[in-house]
Amino acid sequence: MNGLETLVESTIDSVHVSAADKKVSIELTCAWEGKQRKKIVATGVEDFIADELRLSNIVDRVHFFAAADFQENISTITDNLFFLMRGKSPSSSDREWEPLKEKLRSISSGVLKLLVVEPVYGATIILLASEMQLMEAIG
Repeated sequence: MNGLETLVESTIDSVHVSAADKKVSIELTCAWEGKQRKKIVATGVEDFIADELRLSNIVDRVHFFAAADFQENISTITDNLFFLMRGKSPSSSDREWEPLKEKLRSISSGVLKLLVVEPVYGATIILLASEMQLMEAIG
């Protein structure tokens, strides 16, 4: 997913979740590029968490992990995926948990992608979905 560097220091304006459609949309206002509005749209969502979501949320950085990034980022992917699934950091024995290993296989094979939004302030957002894209927000 290209263009994620434009989201540094952006603010999260809204998070829309549709459990029925397995879709999550995150609308942001960029600190750069003339306060341009962007939207991350995830479809085929398997799991999602917005931890510490507040009225004001400022993005530090956004990481997107797909099959091509898997080997060089396996530790980071594992830690974030386990936090998404269990709400805590994994111990060494947790890394052998079969549901975690199954999701890791889905990422390494390209079936699923992982998105991690790290905050300066506010929400950490982690998304596991089959498709994600960054686009211009309308309105």
